[in-house]
Amino acid sequence: MSSLKLSVRLEALAKLVPQSGSVADVGTDHGYIPVWLAQNGHHGALYATDIKMAPLENARMTAEEYGQAGAINFYLCDGLSAIREIAIETVIIAGMGGENIAAILEAAPWVRENNCFLILQPMSKSAYLRSWLFENGYKVLSEQLADDGGIYEILTARAGNDLPYSPAELLIGHRQLICGSPLFVRRLEALIVKAKRAVSGLSASRKGGDTERLTKLKEALISLQELKNSGLPTA
Repeated sequence: MSSLKLSVRLEALAKLVPQSGSVADVGTDHGYIPVWLAQNGHHGALYATDIKMAPLENARMTAEEYGQAGAINFYLCDGLSAIREIAIETVIIAGMGGENIAAILEAAPWVRENNCFLILQPMSKSAYLRSWLFENGYKVLSEQLADDGGIYEILTARAGNDLPYSPAELLIGHRQLICGSPLFVRRLEALIVKAKRAVSGLSASRKGGDTERLTKLKEALISLQELKNSGLPTA
């Protein structure tokens, strides 16, 4: 039986999963993470959910191909809705926008109540997700970056009270959690370039209703530049 090889992004996610305990992979797509976990000796029930039948069938086929069809429980549902009565210990939500991730968690308050371990990988709107987690009783435990043809952000979190975020930290993560990443400076510089372009573009074509957005963009840019100039390593 062949071993499933994950992409850099998916492997980074899979390696954050505790060795034991029940795991739900939400929006599983091809089911690569639960199959990899089953192949690599994970102890605990594995659940794969998806809102669409086609990706869920793809996940079943992946499990069959790698001899793990009996090791994974598959559910066609929106987010975590079909497994709310199951004692889930780790929840993976990856490969979708931060707003979608927040909506899935908002619809499943039991995740916070049960102190589930969250592994989150937003493809966009990571600032929105961090803000939502802070406002809804979650504490971000770790931040990391994965280089897989682009830089991907990966957060872990549990129920708890977090420290407030600066405008820059909403975009890149709490300084003490992320600044040790080898990709931190590259990510920070990319965010500064993006913020400068956004400020310049909005300033040139600003309408009356965009004033608040422009102010927030300027605050974020200043905060990002302050973070870059705060004595962090530059290479």
